[in-house]
Amino acid sequence: MARIAIILALPIEYNTSSMLRCKALIAALGAMGHELKCYCPNPDSHSKYFDNKEFNIPGLELFRFGGKAWSEKQEILRQNCRRSFTSRIKTMALRIFRRIDVFGSTLLYLPERKKISNDIAEGCFNILLSFSDPMPAHMIAIYCKKHNPQLRYIQQWGDPLASDTISKTAQPIWIRKCIEEILLKPAEKVCYVSPFTCEEQKKIFTRQAHKMIFLPTPSLIYEENMPAREKISIGYFGSYNSIARDIRPFYNAARQNPEVDFIIIGDSDIKLENTDNITVINRVSPIKLNEYMKEVNVVVCLMNLKGNQIPGKAYHDASSTKDILFIKDGEYGDAIQHFFEQYDHYTFVNNSVSSIDSVIKRYLHNGVPVRKPVKDFNASYIAKKLIE
Repeated sequence: MARIAIILALPIEYNTSSMLRCKALIAALGAMGHELKCYCPNPDSHSKYFDNKEFNIPGLELFRFGGKAWSEKQEILRQNCRRSFTSRIKTMALRIFRRIDVFGSTLLYLPERKKISNDIAEGCFNILLSFSDPMPAHMIAIYCKKHNPQLRYIQQWGDPLASDTISKTAQPIWIRKCIEEILLKPAEKVCYVSPFTCEEQKKIFTRQAHKMIFLPTPSLIYEENMPAREKISIGYFGSYNSIARDIRPFYNAARQNPEVDFIIIGDSDIKLENTDNITVINRVSPIKLNEYMKEVNVVVCLMNLKGNQIPGKAYHDASSTKDILFIKDGEYGDAIQHFFEQYDHYTFVNNSVSSIDSVIKRYLHNGVPVRKPVKDFNASYIAKKLIE
């Protein structure tokens, strides 16, 4: 069994898509008998992403860094801004920096890298893993690898840097490419959660292509409870910010089918109204989310408007027997459908009111198909591939 050091730039308690992926793989590595030590920031218990459910994995030790949570530091900064002209100038400079920054506030954890590296040196580890998003996890890990050259260093990426389609940074792409090449170079293996992102990255970074592989996001284990009532219930669970995804065709199709119950849960910059058959709720805790998911027959996966990244829920929900309504969008819609068709767990539809409405009518007429869990997305299988 190996001793594995894992570096994250978000607290392990956070309930984001990237952290759900990390936790599933960490749990699988622990179940395989590996000794694990996870280096991650202190959590902010007031964050909307915080999950107070105890995260208990056999063989996992936590090493915390970062002092006060970043959100607490921001609040202190806001209070100071009201007190002095100098603080206001600092705030203005910070806003300008954010326009060209590609890493976000977790960049503030970089000063912790020496402390982390020293602890790794004392731990006699065999493997070093770093997970993004966010990407400062790779930056910290690269420093640790430099000072602990005997380690096998493996990266797993969610979104790429230079070709991220929803990035708001004003930084030129050529600079982002240079930064990304520097991040990729020290790793022995680089894993991407989309086969299309992986192939695109190989074309962009030809000198690093030989070590890039595709490893899917592991599915999550949910309690099953197919609704006993005859009425069909369809749920969308995830963010739907308009820059990334267009949920309006699904919402409008739902309004045309009052005989079906719909629930939409997640953060967004647009406001959807509740109706007699549509319930719209902001982000909820994982425990509450699981309760809602148990009550639906169909789970919706909505593709991104741009890019070749695949939403995590396409993988997460494939461990259940529920049908996944896969709403295609963007230039990679057909290619992504072709990839997922091999698993016979999805109903594919274009992102238009008429297409979605026709599938809902088909559910009403023929019933909702019962699916088999996808074994290729099993966390243990993927964790083994990650470190082999």
